[in-house]
Amino acid sequence: MAEPDPSSTPSRAPLPWASLLPLGAVWAGALLPVGLFLVSRADPVLAVELGNSISLWVVRLLLAGGAAAVLGAWAYPPFPAWLRRFFDRARRSWTVDRAPLQKALQELQHFETAQKHFEVARLAWIRTDLSMVGPHAARAVELDPTMAQAHHLFGQFLLRAGALAQARHAFAAAERLDPGHSFGDALLMQARALALLGEHEHALARFEEHRAQHGGGHRSDYWFGEALAAAGRKEEAGASFRAAAADPKQRLPSEENWFRALARVKCWRFGGKA
Repeated sequence: MAEPDPSSTPSRAPLPWASLLPLGAVWAGALLPVGLFLVSRADPVLAVELGNSISLWVVRLLLAGGAAAVLGAWAYPPFPAWLRRFFDRARRSWTVDRAPLQKALQELQHFETAQKHFEVARLAWIRTDLSMVGPHAARAVELDPTMAQAHHLFGQFLLRAGALAQARHAFAAAERLDPGHSFGDALLMQARALALLGEHEHALARFEEHRAQHGGGHRSDYWFGEALAAAGRKEEAGASFRAAAADPKQRLPSEENWFRALARVKCWRFGGKA
């Protein structure tokens, strides 16, 4: 991989696409009163009519959104969990301060190290700005092949991009360099990549290793169930889905809640109870 030209490194972090819709809505809401005020100076009656029309459309949109949510929950039970995860991701990418990422980019212009590239990639990943994650994570791995966290982050990017074989090797490298890396996430993601590649036996071995060393969770149990079902081990798959669907007796993070919702659907299909 060719060494990047430091002068070409962007000095500002672009906004991720996930933040544009809520940001646009905020700006539209902020500019609306100003627009109505300007119209009222020329034609007060028209301003009132526009205000009434806008209020009517807002009510219609809210009613339509509520109806769509109810219909979605009826047609696809995990929909509320998906909606919660979607808004949680959008909120995180929109509200995370851009200043640390901009500072990391500026520091990288003056001196290039694996740690600085990793820091840029890590901050960009938090903001879901994937266009910056891949190149900087790859460069961090190139500059320091012993950096387990860089391999792990690069693997996450590759998995999201659909490069399954490369992601598998990246997660394997992170686990080899730092056994149990990221509280077992590197091992779990390696198993997931293997399952998506269709290497079911190898995937099951990694899932079982992860469960033995780090215990289960709604996400890991769900993925383990999928791998067991793909390998033809239906009864064990059903047991894993039931474990993933179990009531935790507490509020789950949005990601774990999403996998629990998916597992409950799988339990119905496998003839068990969530």
